[in-house]
Amino acid sequence: MKLEVKILIAFGIILFLCSNTALGWRSFNVLITSFPFKFNSDMIDVKIKIHNKTDETTLDVVFNVLEDINDIHLKYAIALEASEGNYTALLNRSVNMCNFLKQRSMEPVLRVIYENILKSGNFIKTCPIKRGIYSLHEYHADEEILPSYVPETNFIVDIKMDLPNGKMVFQGRLNGKIDKSKGFNNLKMFSLG
Repeated sequence: MKLEVKILIAFGIILFLCSNTALGWRSFNVLITSFPFKFNSDMIDVKIKIHNKTDETTLDVVFNVLEDINDIHLKYAIALEASEGNYTALLNRSVNMCNFLKQRSMEPVLRVIYENILKSGNFIKTCPIKRGIYSLHEYHADEEILPSYVPETNFIVDIKMDLPNGKMVFQGRLNGKIDKSKGFNNLKMFSLG
């Protein structure tokens, strides 16, 4: 086989393997439908805005810490809708946030989510959490952090932050949907059959 043909085949293979990135192809979208929340207004002020675009949903979050917070606990749960209105918990964890910020390797799932969040703004990075404004701008859940076998379904993410004495700082429920319709259409376009 001639060298030019081998180079052309190698280039074709590289292009095919990189086509997802090069063509902006996404296997699915993570859409956020709502995010009801409440917070302790003596300690923080929170503003969350959802932006629905044609091909993705983004969040703007402003987290204004009104006083230094020395220790904070995070409880989070992720559940998928198994049947209409019936959710199955995939993950339910409670973490000392200060310990996590010092040693992220202790919570691998939370670390992946947290590092994805850090790409979109200046969010909380140290503990104690100092007074100031922490924000995310146009954050979208990167589908690359989810396993490829995740089903097309609704999901919820419950988040609760509280002090060691149980005093609530923040509590919210992010509601969303995993939409694979775009990925399926792209898959059909690239199929050889």
